[in-house]
Amino acid sequence: MAERLRIEVQRSDEDIESLLREVDALRRDLLELDVVSVERAEAGPAPPGTRAGALELASELLVTLPAAMTLLKEVVSVVGNWRKRATTTADVTIEMGDKRLILTDADPAELRRLTDAWLLAASAGRAAQEVDGG
Repeated sequence: MAERLRIEVQRSDEDIESLLREVDALRRDLLELDVVSVERAEAGPAPPGTRAGALELASELLVTLPAAMTLLKEVVSVVGNWRKRATTTADVTIEMGDKRLILTDADPAELRRLTDAWLLAASAGRAAQEVDGG
């Protein structure tokens, strides 16, 4: 069974054009991995008279991984490297199921510790699903 990750880029500015370029660059980086797909998130139409969701959709990618979890660490590494190259500071949230990792400008050693813990929890959660028949 394939795994699905949601990656959301959060920036303090509202320059949607720049954000689209940055997220497109991240998408291209992720497509260099052996992932099944990397797609922009889609949502239903915004309520009449609003622009709700435009920035959120522009900043979200859905990554489908093959059944094996071997690519998860590589995906997180690609996202981390992309953050270092981004033209503006961005926080990135990576979600898989109920597991969430938020990459910020925290201390690099602390960020690595949290990332390793998230990867371990995400892998353990996947293994438990397989045992339960999920």
